[in-house]
Amino acid sequence: MARASVENVKSVELKFPGLDKAGVPTGFTVSDSSGALGTAYFTERTPVSTETELVIGQIIKTDSGAANIFISQTLVTDVEGLTYEPTVSFGQGGNWAPLQTRVSSTEITRLTSGNYLFTAYIAVESVVKSPIKITATANGRDLAAAPRQVITRLVLDPSKTQVLAQAIYVVDKGVKA
Repeated sequence: MARASVENVKSVELKFPGLDKAGVPTGFTVSDSSGALGTAYFTERTPVSTETELVIGQIIKTDSGAANIFISQTLVTDVEGLTYEPTVSFGQGGNWAPLQTRVSSTEITRLTSGNYLFTAYIAVESVVKSPIKITATANGRDLAAAPRQVITRLVLDPSKTQVLAQAIYVVDKGVKA
């Protein structure tokens, strides 16, 4: 579980397909180490608000054009800040292969528009071995091996209750991020 505190400074400069010149996502996209840029399917769950926290959840996955990736993500905002909790799978052999991951770092900055730019670096530790096979319903590219890292950058509205755009970068094995 990684927490991000808000800073009003320039974010770490990231450059990958799906981000504009300022490093802000241009829509809902997935890109990968091959340089491919694809579209992403995105859906939100109903937010849950209690006296102490706000929980929003989404599913985002490759729709077409890049490495097949599937992320079920939860963002929790409470008095200590914003927590990002992803569950990640990748496409391999026509199926979704679940991954054991950890969020290695996060950052959040306030944009001049009032929105927030949130970045999470997700380290892949291993593939979860499972006898259950779920068909990867995506039109992207399956990977021969698990990615070594997934980087995602989200634009959140000023209340941090809605994801306005998200770009995912899948770092294949043997490629430096």
